Amino acid sequence: PNFPKAIAEIALQAMEGKPCRRALDIGCAVGRTAFELAGSFESVDALDFSARFVQVGAHLQQNGRIRYERQEEGELVSFMERSLESLGLPGKMDQIHFMQRDAMNMKPEYTGYDLVVAANLIDRLSDPARFLKEIPRRMNPGAVLLIASPYTWLEEFTKKENWVGGFKRDGEPVTTLDGLHVLLDEFFTHKGEPVEIPFVIRETARKHQHTLSEVTIWIRK
Repeated sequence: PNFPKAIAEIALQAMEGKPCRRALDIGCAVGRTAFELAGSFESVDALDFSARFVQVGAHLQQNGRIRYERQEEGELVSFMERSLESLGLPGKMDQIHFMQRDAMNMKPEYTGYDLVVAANLIDRLSDPARFLKEIPRRMNPGAVLLIASPYTWLEEFTKKENWVGGFKRDGEPVTTLDGLHVLLDEFFTHKGEPVEIPFVIRETARKHQHTLSEVTIWIRK
């Protein structure tokens, strides 16, 4: 499946019967999930640390299409084009607000959300526990938090003492899901069972990186 589209579909399923006013897609990349959510929400804030990613999403929003180079092998590239129409999405979607922001330093105005999506984000933050502890105050009661992650903890991005899971404590394994419960259970109810969604990163015509991201749903108390 298309990973960001699948994430949006899971989020919208979790939102069934709930108000769909404001959504936050933090770590939005080039915005596919935000575009998918915009058909159901009055407002979608799409934030990413990468200014380049945000520019791509904003360009697609304003122009309806985008052209880009795709590496095939060595110096050889092909020229590609994608449009909102080809993806089955409507026009400009003015309710999406693309902004370059740091998930670890979000301003107070990012609050009052009915849905927060954090896909493939937490294992690339310097202090994911702090991020997760701040999320509840940005959400309305009954709101949905979707977390997706392959739990690829690397000291390159996150000091080991800040890992949410993936280590042993007193000789016992601590998974990231264990750590999420410790951090979130005070303010959230975990809904359903985790599901694994594959995603593929294309490097060249013959080299692709295949990963599974675990998706969990949390309901704000």
